[in-house]
Amino acid sequence: MKFDEIKQALEGVPIMTPAQGKVIYEHVLETKPVEILELGTASGASAAYMAAALDELGRGKVRTLDREQLLPEVLPEQRAFGKVPELLRYVQFERPPYSSYVWWLLRQVEERADEAGNVAPLYDFCYLDGAHDFTIDGMAVHLVEKLLRPQGWLLLDDLSWSYSADVPNYDRETFSQEEADAPHVRKIFDVLLKQHPSFAEFRVQDGSWGWAKKAHDEPRRYSLETSQPVGALVIDRLKRGVLTARSRREAARNHTARVR
Repeated sequence: MKFDEIKQALEGVPIMTPAQGKVIYEHVLETKPVEILELGTASGASAAYMAAALDELGRGKVRTLDREQLLPEVLPEQRAFGKVPELLRYVQFERPPYSSYVWWLLRQVEERADEAGNVAPLYDFCYLDGAHDFTIDGMAVHLVEKLLRPQGWLLLDDLSWSYSADVPNYDRETFSQEEADAPHVRKIFDVLLKQHPSFAEFRVQDGSWGWAKKAHDEPRRYSLETSQPVGALVIDRLKRGVLTARSRREAARNHTARVR
């Protein structure tokens, strides 16, 4: 679907602006991702822009996550995609029953990890516009990195967002003034991503979006090593077995004596 078509179809649908929609649409066309992960579905506008680009490419999937409690009354399937139902074939909606998408990401990492800690990557692009909280999204980007393919992009929205400026009724008993005033997503971008050895390219766009590109990586290796000859290890294990059996017999005799 051409950009002008999706732009016109989504007129009046929050939260992504047409200007942002064009950037993310063109990014998908340029990088040609096969698997896209979106954390934070909201009204579905951002997913629809990405799905429209995938439609132009003729393949791909957007997997978009949100909690049922955080979705608008009119679900994105009805709101954004109600205007472009033909794009639904490029989208998979996930509604995990967890407190946040962090546990869903954890499950994916566990399922795709080997004994040496290598995680089989799945996603070519991840767009994060979710909790905006350092604790939740800080852990989320750590897990996303494991699932992101080398040379894949991670995009963070709302770099300047803060509780005190954007959530008038935030819980003042939970957050200190420093935490409330801090731009949480910017902290994640500056402290967690820019210092992370797996990311090699960064850019800030319009003061609101933070882009990070994953570098090429080497597989982790795992081995069991010993500084002793194999024969010595066998003898040591036999000795340990004898000592263990002896200890168990003595414990049994002592127990019998106490009972008598």
